[in-house]
Amino acid sequence: MIIAIDGPAASGKGTIAKMLAQKLKILCLDTGAIYRAIAVCDLRGKDYTRSNIEIQCGADKQTLVYLDGEDITNQIRTVEVGARVPVLALDPAVQDRVHKIQHATARDQSLVVEGRETTSVAFPHADFKFFVMASLEERAHRRHRDFIQKGENISYEEVLRLTAERDRLDIEREVAPLIKVPDAIEIDTTGRQADEVVDEMLSIILK
Repeated sequence: MIIAIDGPAASGKGTIAKMLAQKLKILCLDTGAIYRAIAVCDLRGKDYTRSNIEIQCGADKQTLVYLDGEDITNQIRTVEVGARVPVLALDPAVQDRVHKIQHATARDQSLVVEGRETTSVAFPHADFKFFVMASLEERAHRRHRDFIQKGENISYEEVLRLTAERDRLDIEREVAPLIKVPDAIEIDTTGRQADEVVDEMLSIILK
């Protein structure tokens, strides 16, 4: 069983996907983590086509990311890496590499997969598709809170600008733009707790 969760940056899909996977006792695959691993390669001046990017599942269903054997799970969440992702995502070769890693991870196992274009390109035949939304302001607040907790010195206004720019790049890119496919169930997470959203998804999946 494949459950695909799509939506814009900081809409809550990552947290929701992890919780949903834990409830269902299956793997959670964070597509954004793969893009971020490629961004780390790029920022380090390494060739991502020759680097080994491996996705593993932690004991709590957390996505663990390894680059040439090095655990970079925490390093992929910096402002610098996040700003590089939407630029690299415009490259069809990058998207192709991401999709190959996704499919290799999904082979012969059930999983919850989250990230942009998961419902439209990567897993168009997923058993369940969800498009998770939230207001721009709430998404910026979420990202700003996360950055501050990690010690990043950045203002809310700058995070708001970066989030809006991320949306623009994701929506306007020619290859695999951010879209809501017709058969995806849209869920707005603005002002809602993650467990409430997960319960709603479970009611759809297990009915």
